Amino acid sequence: MNRPGRSGPSTPPGTTPLARAALALYPPSWRARYGDEVHALLEESGGGLGAVASVAWRALPAWIWPPAHLHDRPARMRASLSTGLLAWSFLTGLGLVFAQLTQFQGFRPPGHPIIPASYLVFDAALVMSVAAAGLGGLPLWLLMLRRAHRERRRCDLVYLLLPLIVPVAFLAGLSVTVRLADGVSPAYFLIITLAGFCFAGAAATGPGLALRRLQPRGPALRLAAIAGGVAAAAAVAAAAAIIIAVTCLCLWARGFAGYHHGAIPGVYLALVVVAAAVTAVSAARGTRAALAEVR
Repeated sequence: MNRPGRSGPSTPPGTTPLARAALALYPPSWRARYGDEVHALLEESGGGLGAVASVAWRALPAWIWPPAHLHDRPARMRASLSTGLLAWSFLTGLGLVFAQLTQFQGFRPPGHPIIPASYLVFDAALVMSVAAAGLGGLPLWLLMLRRAHRERRRCDLVYLLLPLIVPVAFLAGLSVTVRLADGVSPAYFLIITLAGFCFAGAAATGPGLALRRLQPRGPALRLAAIAGGVAAAAAVAAAAAIIIAVTCLCLWARGFAGYHHGAIPGVYLALVVVAAAVTAVSAARGTRAALAEVR
Protein backbone atom coordinates (compact mmCIF):
# COMPACT_ATOMS: atom_id res chain seq x y z
CA MET A 1 0.00 0.00 0.00
CA ASN A 2 1.39 3.42 -0.91
CA ARG A 3 1.78 6.00 1.80
CA PRO A 4 -0.02 9.32 1.37
CA GLY A 5 1.97 11.90 -0.51
CA ARG A 6 4.51 9.44 -1.85
CA SER A 7 5.04 8.97 -5.56
CA GLY A 8 4.03 5.57 -6.87
CA PRO A 9 1.15 3.96 -8.67
CA SER A 10 -1.27 6.41 -6.99
CA THR A 11 0.49 9.32 -8.69
CA PRO A 12 -1.48 10.53 -11.71
CA PRO A 13 0.34 9.33 -14.83
CA GLY A 14 0.25 12.75 -16.49
CA THR A 15 2.06 14.56 -13.66
CA THR A 16 5.33 15.95 -15.00
CA PRO A 17 8.73 15.74 -13.31
CA LEU A 18 8.59 19.54 -12.96
CA ALA A 19 5.33 19.26 -11.00
CA ARG A 20 6.80 16.58 -8.75
CA ALA A 21 9.85 18.79 -8.17
CA ALA A 22 7.57 21.69 -7.18
CA LEU A 23 5.72 19.48 -4.71
CA ALA A 24 9.04 18.26 -3.27
CA LEU A 25 9.69 21.83 -2.07
CA TYR A 26 7.02 21.40 0.63
CA PRO A 27 7.59 20.01 4.14
CA PRO A 28 7.26 16.21 4.37
CA SER A 29 4.22 16.43 6.67
CA TRP A 30 2.46 18.72 4.19
CA ARG A 31 3.24 16.39 1.28
CA ALA A 32 1.98 13.39 3.25
CA ARG A 33 -1.37 15.10 3.86
CA TYR A 34 -1.97 17.01 0.64
CA GLY A 35 0.38 15.44 -1.93
CA ASP A 36 -2.18 13.29 -3.73
CA GLU A 37 -4.70 16.13 -3.84
CA VAL A 38 -2.21 18.53 -5.41
CA HIS A 39 -1.13 15.88 -7.92
CA ALA A 40 -4.79 15.47 -8.90
CA LEU A 41 -5.32 19.24 -9.24
CA LEU A 42 -2.24 19.58 -11.42
CA GLU A 43 -3.46 16.72 -13.57
CA GLU A 44 -6.86 18.38 -14.02
CA SER A 45 -5.26 21.72 -14.91
CA GLY A 46 -2.97 20.09 -17.46
CA GLY A 47 0.18 20.56 -15.38
CA GLY A 48 1.12 23.77 -17.19
CA LEU A 49 4.07 25.94 -16.20
CA GLY A 50 1.78 28.52 -14.57
CA ALA A 51 0.11 25.95 -12.33
CA VAL A 52 3.45 24.40 -11.37
CA ALA A 53 4.92 27.82 -10.59
CA SER A 54 1.91 28.61 -8.40
CA VAL A 55 2.41 25.40 -6.44
CA ALA A 56 6.14 26.07 -6.03
CA TRP A 57 5.56 29.67 -4.90
CA ARG A 58 3.31 28.55 -2.04
CA ALA A 59 5.98 26.21 -0.62
CA LEU A 60 7.71 28.98 1.36
CA PRO A 61 4.64 29.89 3.48
CA ALA A 62 4.15 26.18 4.16
CA TRP A 63 7.59 26.14 5.81
CA ILE A 64 7.21 29.47 7.64
CA TRP A 65 3.58 29.03 8.77
CA PRO A 66 2.92 25.28 8.72
CA PRO A 67 -0.65 24.19 9.46
CA ALA A 68 -0.89 23.44 13.18
CA HIS A 69 -2.79 20.20 12.64
CA LEU A 70 0.10 18.66 10.67
CA HIS A 71 2.60 18.76 13.53
CA ASP A 72 2.56 18.43 17.24
CA ARG A 73 4.97 20.88 18.81
CA PRO A 74 7.75 18.41 19.73
CA ALA A 75 7.69 17.03 16.17
CA ARG A 76 7.93 20.55 14.81
CA MET A 77 10.90 21.31 17.07
CA ARG A 78 12.67 18.12 16.03
CA ALA A 79 12.08 18.83 12.34
CA SER A 80 13.29 22.40 12.80
CA LEU A 81 16.44 21.28 14.59
CA SER A 82 17.25 18.68 11.92
CA THR A 83 16.88 21.11 9.00
CA GLY A 84 18.31 24.09 10.85
CA LEU A 85 21.42 22.24 12.00
CA LEU A 86 22.30 21.26 8.44
CA ALA A 87 21.73 24.79 7.09
CA TRP A 88 23.54 26.35 10.05
CA SER A 89 26.56 24.09 9.51
CA PHE A 90 26.72 25.09 5.85
CA LEU A 91 26.43 28.78 6.76
CA THR A 92 29.14 28.43 9.40
CA GLY A 93 31.39 26.77 6.84
CA LEU A 94 30.83 29.68 4.45
CA GLY A 95 31.75 32.01 7.30
CA LEU A 96 35.03 30.19 7.90
CA VAL A 97 35.84 30.46 4.19
CA PHE A 98 35.13 34.20 4.45
CA ALA A 99 37.50 34.56 7.41
CA GLN A 100 40.23 32.62 5.60
CA LEU A 101 40.01 34.69 2.41
CA THR A 102 39.59 38.13 4.00
CA GLN A 103 40.74 38.66 7.59
CA PHE A 104 43.55 36.11 7.52
CA GLN A 105 44.83 37.71 4.30
CA GLY A 106 44.86 41.18 5.83
CA PHE A 107 42.39 42.74 3.38
CA ARG A 108 41.73 46.08 5.10
CA PRO A 109 41.79 48.89 2.52
CA PRO A 110 42.81 52.19 4.18
CA GLY A 111 40.13 54.84 4.39
CA HIS A 112 37.25 52.37 4.56
CA PRO A 113 36.55 51.59 8.24
CA ILE A 114 33.33 49.77 7.41
CA ILE A 115 35.33 46.69 6.33
CA PRO A 116 37.21 46.12 9.62
CA ALA A 117 33.98 46.96 11.48
CA SER A 118 32.23 44.21 9.51
CA TYR A 119 35.01 41.83 10.49
CA LEU A 120 34.43 42.59 14.16
CA VAL A 121 30.67 42.09 13.85
CA PHE A 122 31.25 38.82 12.02
CA ASP A 123 33.68 37.54 14.68
CA ALA A 124 31.36 38.39 17.58
CA ALA A 125 28.25 37.00 15.85
CA LEU A 126 29.98 33.75 14.85
CA VAL A 127 31.29 33.15 18.37
CA MET A 128 27.84 33.84 19.82
CA SER A 129 26.18 31.53 17.30
CA VAL A 130 28.55 28.61 17.97
CA ALA A 131 28.28 29.11 21.75
CA ALA A 132 24.48 29.20 21.67
CA ALA A 133 24.25 26.11 19.47
CA GLY A 134 26.77 24.16 21.55
CA LEU A 135 25.57 25.07 25.03
CA GLY A 136 21.87 24.94 24.20
CA GLY A 137 22.08 21.66 22.31
CA LEU A 138 24.37 19.84 24.76
CA PRO A 139 21.65 18.71 27.23
CA LEU A 140 19.56 17.25 24.38
CA TRP A 141 22.59 15.54 22.86
CA LEU A 142 23.53 13.98 26.23
CA LEU A 143 19.92 12.91 26.79
CA MET A 144 19.78 11.11 23.45
CA LEU A 145 23.26 9.65 23.96
CA ARG A 146 22.29 8.14 27.33
CA ARG A 147 19.08 6.72 25.91
CA ALA A 148 20.82 5.22 22.88
CA HIS A 149 23.43 3.65 25.16
CA ARG A 150 20.82 2.35 27.61
CA GLU A 151 18.71 0.81 24.86
CA ARG A 152 21.78 -0.49 22.97
CA ARG A 153 20.89 1.44 19.82
CA ARG A 154 24.28 1.25 18.16
CA CYS A 155 23.24 3.00 14.97
CA ASP A 156 21.92 5.98 16.92
CA LEU A 157 25.09 6.07 18.98
CA VAL A 158 27.11 6.38 15.77
CA TYR A 159 24.80 9.13 14.51
CA LEU A 160 25.19 11.10 17.74
CA LEU A 161 28.97 10.69 17.81
CA LEU A 162 29.43 11.87 14.21
CA PRO A 163 29.89 15.54 15.30
CA LEU A 164 32.95 14.34 17.26
CA ILE A 165 34.26 11.70 14.88
CA VAL A 166 33.93 13.63 11.61
CA PRO A 167 35.99 16.75 12.57
CA VAL A 168 38.80 14.56 13.91
CA ALA A 169 38.84 12.55 10.68
CA PHE A 170 38.80 15.72 8.59
CA LEU A 171 41.64 17.36 10.51
CA ALA A 172 43.71 14.17 10.33
CA GLY A 173 43.18 13.97 6.58
CA LEU A 174 43.96 17.66 6.20
CA SER A 175 47.22 17.28 8.11
CA VAL A 176 48.32 14.38 5.90
CA THR A 177 47.31 16.24 2.72
CA VAL A 178 49.25 19.37 3.65
CA ARG A 179 52.37 17.35 4.45
CA LEU A 180 52.23 15.33 1.24
CA ALA A 181 51.50 18.40 -0.89
CA ASP A 182 54.21 20.49 0.82
CA GLY A 183 51.79 23.41 1.19
CA VAL A 184 48.31 24.34 0.01
CA SER A 185 47.91 25.58 -3.55
CA PRO A 186 44.67 27.26 -4.75
CA ALA A 187 43.55 23.95 -6.28
CA TYR A 188 44.22 22.09 -3.05
CA PHE A 189 42.43 24.82 -1.10
CA LEU A 190 39.33 24.40 -3.28
CA ILE A 191 39.39 20.61 -2.84
CA ILE A 192 39.87 20.93 0.92
CA THR A 193 37.02 23.45 1.13
CA LEU A 194 34.61 21.21 -0.76
CA ALA A 195 35.66 18.24 1.36
CA GLY A 196 35.10 20.35 4.47
CA PHE A 197 31.51 21.08 3.46
CA CYS A 198 30.90 17.37 2.82
CA PHE A 199 32.32 16.46 6.22
CA ALA A 200 30.31 19.23 7.92
CA GLY A 201 27.15 17.94 6.25
CA ALA A 202 27.85 14.43 7.52
CA ALA A 203 28.49 15.71 11.04
CA ALA A 204 25.22 17.70 11.04
CA THR A 205 23.15 14.90 9.48
CA GLY A 206 23.98 12.43 12.26
CA PRO A 207 22.15 14.21 15.12
CA GLY A 208 19.27 15.00 12.75
CA LEU A 209 18.80 11.29 12.02
CA ALA A 210 19.01 10.49 15.74
CA LEU A 211 16.33 13.10 16.45
CA ARG A 212 13.96 11.45 13.99
CA ARG A 213 14.62 7.96 15.31
CA LEU A 214 14.66 8.65 19.06
CA GLN A 215 11.97 11.38 19.01
CA PRO A 216 12.94 13.09 22.29
CA ARG A 217 10.54 15.40 24.11
CA GLY A 218 10.63 17.60 27.18
CA PRO A 219 12.68 20.53 28.52
CA ALA A 220 15.92 19.54 26.78
CA LEU A 221 14.21 19.63 23.40
CA ARG A 222 12.63 23.01 24.14
CA LEU A 223 15.98 24.42 25.29
CA ALA A 224 17.68 23.18 22.12
CA ALA A 225 14.96 24.73 19.93
CA ILE A 226 15.20 28.11 21.69
CA ALA A 227 19.00 28.00 21.57
CA GLY A 228 18.72 27.17 17.88
CA GLY A 229 16.76 30.38 17.39
CA VAL A 230 19.47 32.40 19.17
CA ALA A 231 22.21 30.66 17.17
CA ALA A 232 20.33 31.29 13.92
CA ALA A 233 19.82 34.98 14.72
CA ALA A 234 23.53 35.39 15.44
CA ALA A 235 24.40 33.46 12.26
CA VAL A 236 22.15 35.75 10.20
CA ALA A 237 23.96 38.76 11.73
CA ALA A 238 27.27 37.17 10.73
CA ALA A 239 25.90 36.61 7.22
CA ALA A 240 24.91 40.29 7.00
CA ALA A 241 28.45 41.27 8.01
CA ILE A 242 29.83 38.95 5.32
CA ILE A 243 27.61 40.51 2.66
CA ILE A 244 28.65 44.04 3.64
CA ALA A 245 32.36 43.20 3.82
CA VAL A 246 32.50 41.30 0.52
CA THR A 247 30.50 43.98 -1.28
CA CYS A 248 32.82 46.68 0.04
CA LEU A 249 35.90 44.70 -0.93
CA CYS A 250 34.56 44.35 -4.47
CA LEU A 251 34.00 48.12 -4.60
CA TRP A 252 37.10 49.40 -2.84
CA ALA A 253 39.68 46.60 -2.94
CA ARG A 254 39.63 45.57 -6.57
CA GLY A 255 43.39 45.26 -6.55
CA PHE A 256 43.18 42.24 -4.27
CA ALA A 257 43.00 38.88 -6.03
CA GLY A 258 39.46 37.58 -6.22
CA TYR A 259 37.75 40.95 -5.78
CA HIS A 260 38.41 42.55 -9.16
CA HIS A 261 35.81 40.30 -10.79
CA GLY A 262 32.26 40.06 -9.45
CA ALA A 263 31.31 36.53 -10.58
CA ILE A 264 32.98 34.51 -7.81
CA PRO A 265 31.98 36.87 -4.95
CA GLY A 266 28.48 37.00 -6.43
CA VAL A 267 28.07 33.21 -6.35
CA TYR A 268 29.51 33.11 -2.84
CA LEU A 269 27.11 35.78 -1.57
CA ALA A 270 24.16 34.00 -3.18
CA LEU A 271 25.08 30.85 -1.24
CA VAL A 272 25.34 32.90 1.97
CA VAL A 273 21.88 34.40 1.43
CA VAL A 274 20.26 31.02 0.72
CA ALA A 275 21.92 29.34 3.73
CA ALA A 276 20.97 32.25 6.01
CA ALA A 277 17.35 32.18 4.81
CA VAL A 278 16.96 28.42 5.36
CA THR A 279 18.63 28.67 8.77
CA ALA A 280 16.39 31.55 9.86
CA VAL A 281 13.15 29.96 8.63
CA SER A 282 13.87 26.57 10.20
CA ALA A 283 14.93 28.08 13.53
CA ALA A 284 11.92 30.40 13.65
CA ARG A 285 9.52 27.48 13.34
CA GLY A 286 11.20 25.51 16.11
CA THR A 287 11.55 28.50 18.43
CA ARG A 288 7.91 29.46 17.96
CA ALA A 289 6.81 25.91 18.83
CA ALA A 290 9.10 25.83 21.89
CA LEU A 291 7.84 29.16 23.24
CA ALA A 292 4.22 28.14 22.65
CA GLU A 293 4.76 24.96 24.66
CA VAL A 294 6.31 26.89 27.55
CA ARG A 295 3.25 29.15 27.92
